[in-house]
Amino acid sequence: MKKILFTFLFSLFFNRVYAIENIHVNKESLIPKFDTNIRKYNYFTDSDSINIEVENSNEVENSKDEIISGNGKFDINDGINTFIIDSNINGKYEINVFKNYKEDKDTFGNLVNLEIENYDINFDPNTYEYNISISDEDKLNISYELLNDSSYVSISGNGNFNKPKNEIIINVDNIKEYKINVLKTLTVSKNEIVEKEVESLSNTKKEIVKLTIITISCSLVFILFYLLFIKKLFWMFN
Repeated sequence: MKKILFTFLFSLFFNRVYAIENIHVNKESLIPKFDTNIRKYNYFTDSDSINIEVENSNEVENSKDEIISGNGKFDINDGINTFIIDSNINGKYEINVFKNYKEDKDTFGNLVNLEIENYDINFDPNTYEYNISISDEDKLNISYELLNDSSYVSISGNGNFNKPKNEIIINVDNIKEYKINVLKTLTVSKNEIVEKEVESLSNTKKEIVKLTIITISCSLVFILFYLLFIKKLFWMFN
């Protein structure tokens, strides 16, 4: 029993793996650059084999033991080879390895088209910022077309438009970024207007009272000095 317990503790200590920090193939970066929130990656090579390495960090706050599978050395065939890095904490990451692939790497990071339902933005792939004005939409219906079907797109900021100016960021392969400025006119209810008016009147009354107190205080001081001056004159001539 002691031997089993010792073996378990020994294994637990020496096999401790912390949160994934990066993934490399043949010591090179992936496309897009690794991010724990991005689940799909690409890698191009002419080699007959690859080595998938997972870089871990032991400095992550509240990190837990993490079991990772799918890394190591592999032989690959011409065309697309798919590998899965699986973590019991972070989940799965897909790596598509392209061997002797004819498609140009420059096709990554590009949108062919971008549309927002009910709005015309006149999309141009070389224009990276757009403005639209909305009324009361909570979320916009955004669709896009990629130059490369293997590209990865993330959209953030689409929803909860509670400010006059809101930003939607569309990131393509961590290479290019498009920004949609969502402008919204905030409506104010009658109750809010009345409350603001009451608050304004209240502040005005406070200022009037304050000014009155200061005026009375200054008048009293002036009268006091005046009486003292008259008294002094009286003693001088008598």
